[in-house]
Amino acid sequence: MAQRIVWSKEAQDDFLATLGFYAERNGSKTYSEKLAGQIQEAVERLREYPLIGRPTNDEKIRILRQDNYQIYYESNNEEIVILVVWDMRRNPEELKKYVP
Repeated sequence: MAQRIVWSKEAQDDFLATLGFYAERNGSKTYSEKLAGQIQEAVERLREYPLIGRPTNDEKIRILRQDNYQIYYESNNEEIVILVVWDMRRNPEELKKYVP
């Protein structure tokens, strides 16, 4: 049985804010829609290959890279929890709000 994908509230809010930022900055939703599609495809790959991401210092958390973004997630037998989709161009100190 395929694992269910669950986005944490923080991950949802932050990623929607990122998409909104680019839509406003670019004056168009084109890039935001493309980015959302790329991230969704990467997240869907996790269903089939949940261990594809690189391990972190926390044994429960893994990272899947997609271009300039890192998808931090936890996986168990039932679900994959997206903790944050991190734009690597952001201040790394802010990442501590999402991932220990």
